[in-house]
Amino acid sequence: MTTTGGRVLVDDLRWAESPRFRDGVVWVSDTQGSRLIEIRPEGTRVHQLDTAVNGTGFLPSGELVAARMHAARVDRFDGERWAPHADLTGLVTGRLGDLIVLPDGTVYVDEVHSPDLPGRLLRIDPEGRASVVAEDLMFPNGLVLLDDGATLLVAETFAGRITAFSVDADGGVSDRRTWFDLWAELGKPFRPDGACGLPDGSAWVAATDGNAFLRLRDGVLVDRIDVDGFAIACWPGADGELLLTTATSLDPAVPVMEAAHQQGTRARAVAVRPSTFDDEG
Repeated sequence: MTTTGGRVLVDDLRWAESPRFRDGVVWVSDTQGSRLIEIRPEGTRVHQLDTAVNGTGFLPSGELVAARMHAARVDRFDGERWAPHADLTGLVTGRLGDLIVLPDGTVYVDEVHSPDLPGRLLRIDPEGRASVVAEDLMFPNGLVLLDDGATLLVAETFAGRITAFSVDADGGVSDRRTWFDLWAELGKPFRPDGACGLPDGSAWVAATDGNAFLRLRDGVLVDRIDVDGFAIACWPGADGELLLTTATSLDPAVPVMEAAHQQGTRARAVAVRPSTFDDEG
């Protein structure tokens, strides 16, 4: 499947991370613009931030939980006010990336450094206590839960692969293994970024400079959405739609990632309806 269209939700962001959907509302984090975007049927609300948030999710309380990109903490947001959720001072030295929330309120969040310096995966329990559960991850990024929460996928962006872990009863992870090797199957431009899971055990993965979103299952590429731009992140939306975020450089001569650091990108979020979104075969 190839698309340059879809239903445009917002198209004037600098970067568009962590699309999320809950109760008819789409949330997007504009990390480079230090804004949290709330897209409702009646209109868009922009929350300007003192420090940007990266990965987001929802706690059992309904509050949004967000990783502060340049601060060692994870905070909660009730739609009006922010409150501390987990203070990671003394535990992390890099910046926080994507996160995912379990039904009991446990949060897994990435700690990333440079493309050459491995990062880590942290677990925050429902009381806000944090610990490191996995190390030596090459720029950990998108996180996905599959198999009713028994399997956790981590996109290792600068290793070009999706790594799987088994989730232990105590919240730790074990049995590390390669779930899908994008570089081996598709080539070096395809670096995994944001990702989301589906009930059939497949996952959609944003493939960055591959300018595509890939649906993967059991080691096989089962669907693909090509886009006009750098593929950042994805998430299931309403009524079988898939939320996609992409970015382009304002100067075609400047690569997207370089342009992002210079505030020289334009990002958008769209909703598309993949032909195989509900396909179990």
